[in-house]
Amino acid sequence: MLSSLTEKYSHKIKSAEELKLVLGPLPRKRKVIMCHGVFDVVHPGHLRHLLYAKSKADILVASITADMHISKGQYRPHVPQELRALNLAAFEMIDYVVIDKNPTPLANLALLQPEYFAKGYEYTSNGLPPKTQEELNVLRTYGGEILFTPGDIVYSSSRLIDQSSRSAMQER
Repeated sequence: MLSSLTEKYSHKIKSAEELKLVLGPLPRKRKVIMCHGVFDVVHPGHLRHLLYAKSKADILVASITADMHISKGQYRPHVPQELRALNLAAFEMIDYVVIDKNPTPLANLALLQPEYFAKGYEYTSNGLPPKTQEELNVLRTYGGEILFTPGDIVYSSSRLIDQSSRSAMQER
């Protein structure tokens, strides 16, 4: 099953450098929006976030944090980066997936220069967090914009994962 999924969707998984060539320079005929996160366990809140983001641009890039930069606790990430990337690539609304080798999305924002960067509604509830301000600063250097998706459903992947005592890696 995994090998057939890999064959069917792996073409959507790109390095940041490959994706830069695919997207091309600004201005583009087709607008690009990027979402970034761990996406360890994809839940309904993620799906709503991704669907909303796709509705705002022609090309949706999902950027995931590499395993080496996830420090949310024991057995994290629950799902290894290659499988997390493949899971997202299988969604119809996602055009490309990139595994971000950096600890934050700042370098890839500067490299890929998406017209829009989508963040969840929870990042606006108590003012703009410093990390989000850093992202906004990078976007402003080339004219990109930040969009906040509606917060109609908020789930916590961490809470779901903490209820499990083993990682997907151990289950293989």
